[in-house]
Parts: sequence; C-alpha cells; structure tokens
Amino acid sequence: MDDHRIVETIRKLEPILACPRCHAALTRRGESLVCSRSGCNFGGIIRDGIVSLLEGGQGVFFDEHFQVMMHGSDEPRTYSAFYAQQVKALGRCLEGAKVILDVGCGPRRLYESSRESLTIGLDPSYESLRNNKDVDLRVHGSATALPLATASIDAVVCLYSLHHVVGATVRDNEALIRAAFREFARVLRQNGRLIVFEVAPWWPAWALQRVSWTAARRLAGPMVAMFFWSSKRLRRIARECLPVGTDLEYLAYRIPPLTSFPPLFAVQGFRLPRMLYPFEICMYHWQLRAVASVVPSRHGG
Repeated sequence: MDDHRIVETIRKLEPILACPRCHAALTRRGESLVCSRSGCNFGGIIRDGIVSLLEGGQGVFFDEHFQVMMHGSDEPRTYSAFYAQQVKALGRCLEGAKVILDVGCGPRRLYESSRESLTIGLDPSYESLRNNKDVDLRVHGSATALPLATASIDAVVCLYSLHHVVGATVRDNEALIRAAFREFARVLRQNGRLIVFEVAPWWPAWALQRVSWTAARRLAGPMVAMFFWSSKRLRRIARECLPVGTDLEYLAYRIPPLTSFPPLFAVQGFRLPRMLYPFEICMYHWQLRAVASVVPSRHGG
C-alpha cells in the first residue's frame, strides 16, 4: 500500500472518522486527530499509514500472535471448512456496499470487494494492522467504541472476530458484546448489513464454557482470549441491540463429518474430525430496515 494511496484514502474517509468517546467530528492537525467537541480532549494519531484511535493505545494478545492468524487459514481443509463457502456468501452480502467496515480485520483480507467500494479494516492489534496491505484504510480501534460517524457505513463484516471481544468475566463478555452490537447499529446506514461468521458451541460445550470461563481467565490471563457465543444467545443479544425490524438470515454450514482440521489455528499439529468438533460453523446476516440510530433501550439478561 503506497503512501499516496494512504493519504488519498484518509482524505476521502476523513469525514466519517469520529471520536470513539462522543462521536463528534475529528479535527486533523498534521498527523494528529483531535476531537472537535469542547471538553472531550480525545486525541489520536496517524502513523505507519494507520489511523490510531484506540483509547489508551493498549496492546492485545494478537500483537505477538498475528502470524498465526495470517497463516492459520492456509491449510486446505481449514480453508474448506471455515472460509470457502463463507467467502462466496460474503461476496453476495456485500453487493452494492460502498463503505465496508471489517471489524477484527487481522493481518489480511480473505475476501474480495468491488472496485467501487472502500474497506476500513479495524483491529485492536496494531501489529496485525501493520501487516495488512489488503484493506483501504487501517484503523487501530475497538468494536465497542467505533471511531466512526453515526450512519456512515453500508456493511459491517465480522469474520470470526466476535469471540475475541472479551473482558475479565463472563458478565464482562456479555456487556462488551452488547456494546459492540449497539455500535454496529449506530454506524450502519438505513438498510445497512451486518455479516457475522462465527463458531457457535453446541449446548454441552456452551454450558461448560459458561461455568468455567471466568476461573480459566483468572488463572491464565490473556492466554484465554476467546469466548464463543451460542447461536441462540447471540441472536437474542442482537435482537435486543439492533433496531426493531432488522431482518436475519442464519445459515449453519454443512461439513463432511470425517473432514479433519485444527480446532485452534495456533495448534496446527492437532486435528479433529468434524463429527467431534462441538461447534456449528455459521453465518448471521442482519439487514437493518429502520433508521440505524434508533436503537431499542431494552437490555435483556
């Protein structure tokens, strides 16, 4: 990605960048970005071709493990199970989208978008962004406090990224995922689309995770960097956070039962057959039908 393209893309998308705290416009001063609202005092910076707007600039687990994410999908059976059908579906869902937000974009993009569209890659891992040459604009930020203007995005893509939105406890995880969905609702335009690919645990794995995750996180810290949402629970959270009238297309992908792949990208030498992998590999495609800024206030438990 050459410097001229970076400068031109930042210039083109600068009007939709916003303060992640208060959503006011950002004023550019050289390589600095400052919130235009008096008293907010938020500031960001443009460096290495990355718009850095992450509150506090904290690092994450994948700063040291981005190469695992970069190459974990290369193994043919892994790609076949988790990406081949999904990339085709994503191309269909993104038709006509002019501005795309890829949340948790990682170090590379595995899908194509039209030449007329612009893709903003957002990730809390700075090192992942440094290695991502595929998206048009790289933004160091958080899904729970998007540095984007209200009703500015045509489509939000989460390609196996939501299970990385975690805190210190299961309760924290739910609060964070709700915050992310409220942010998606805020930044999406009317008739905007939210396309999420995830692995949803079957009931026994979901129940075990619910009762053991907080203790595991306390013991292992950032090494426990994933929390997987059951399909039923994630759909309920979305229903309570997205605008009333949002449509959902849900699809669970069928994989031959003897197809084997690493259950964790970081452990490529260990494989499980599909029949023993206790997760659904699924797609959620929400399409907003109401004005994206009107979000229901109910917060179910």
